[in-house]
Amino acid sequence: MNRNVRTLLASAAVMASIGLTPAAASAQATTTGEASLANSAQDTPCGEHWNLDQLYYNHCGETNVVIRVDRWNIGGIKDYDKCVGPGDHYLGWYPDYLGAWYTGRLC
Repeated sequence: MNRNVRTLLASAAVMASIGLTPAAASAQATTTGEASLANSAQDTPCGEHWNLDQLYYNHCGETNVVIRVDRWNIGGIKDYDKCVGPGDHYLGWYPDYLGAWYTGRLC
């Protein structure tokens, strides 16, 4: 089995064992409110960052910007541009998602 696949499966097993799932994280994010989002965004570095095997992009500016999301491009899945506002944005899991960066454009 590929090392990355083993790492991904091990991470998923650990997260599941402590009750962290994408659905739980999403439910928690929608119930914490905007104040918590603002506080967490201030504590998070600007730009691309990882939490275990999950890719996020934290936009620290005040306008909406376009970011480029780098994907592994398996089975026709392509990289894409995404418009994001201020704050932290979940993009996806490694190894499907590889990175994200500011394109220099507003949206």
